[in-house]
Amino acid sequence: MLSALLSALCWACFDFLRKQLAQEFSAPLMSVMFSLLVLPGYLIYWGWLQAPLPEAGYFVPGTVSGLLAAIGSVCFIRGLAVGKIAVMLPLLSITPVVSGAFAWLWLGEPLGEAQVIALGAITLGSFILQGGRLSIREQGAGYVLVTALCWGMCIVFDKQALQYSEVSFHLIYLTVSVVLINGMVFKPTLSVKRLLSSKWLWACAALAFAVAVLCQLFALQQLQPGVMEAIKRAIGISSAALLGVYFYKETLKGYQWFSIAVILAGTLSLY
Repeated sequence: MLSALLSALCWACFDFLRKQLAQEFSAPLMSVMFSLLVLPGYLIYWGWLQAPLPEAGYFVPGTVSGLLAAIGSVCFIRGLAVGKIAVMLPLLSITPVVSGAFAWLWLGEPLGEAQVIALGAITLGSFILQGGRLSIREQGAGYVLVTALCWGMCIVFDKQALQYSEVSFHLIYLTVSVVLINGMVFKPTLSVKRLLSSKWLWACAALAFAVAVLCQLFALQQLQPGVMEAIKRAIGISSAALLGVYFYKETLKGYQWFSIAVILAGTLSLY
């Protein structure tokens, strides 16, 4: 659970830093760049541990996980490009439900009654906190629904893949998959001069991203995927709202503060 909490906090820091970079850099460029920045660290980590290559049973779930992660990333970027962010983001609130249900069906890992209630509270609270707007007919909504399904199922295949591989190798395999697919789809243009102008932001964001993924995979070996996804979403969404109040002087309405309380209560009940 400590790994899950650290992962969630790092995801929150990463989202905050990524928001700063998004004022100057495009989403496709950031998606590829973050993967490229963390890949050398993952390779060093794998070599330092002298970890063995995975068993043969790894490559089917490992490849499916990489494909789902990359497809989800592509669809999310496409959805934000053509749709309204106020409609797009609330749709991602369903990822814990997708992960929990799919883990039960695919891996035979059911959730307890208390966990089901906690996931429901976190999902509903997250949806309301992010605007609570649901419009399937909205332009771009289809892309983000595909994203939610892909990211919700991806974490389940991560857990299956980790039965045959060390975390260090899976980190490399996932990252390479995302770089190759997003690079081929978006073909982002890299300007070294522009990147260096924000080098410390890039470095801090990449570090937060690397630790977030690493801790998530370690925690996933012990947790039901729906629980891991719920903790990540809950801490990330709540932190983003509170950071917005503190740094950007954004205001939250009464029902949004209540949503944060519900999300945090649901998260605490999972521990």
